[in-house]
Amino acid sequence: MVTTPNEPQDGLQPPDWALDLANEELDEPRDTTDVTARAWRLVREAEERETERHDEYDDPDQGGEA
Repeated sequence: MVTTPNEPQDGLQPPDWALDLANEELDEPRDTTDVTARAWRLVREAEERETERHDEYDDPDQGGEA
């Protein structure tokens, strides 16, 4: 199985921005595992939004490139 840079991998942490946002969103007490899982979800959601934004511009039916 090939993982993307935004997928959880053993020993790797999500980006700092995602960890910070996850810490802000979760109520006390925070479990490190919960924070990390939420941070990876935030990374995936951001990637999906970026992909959707690009798809919108690339779709000829939506006025994007042909």
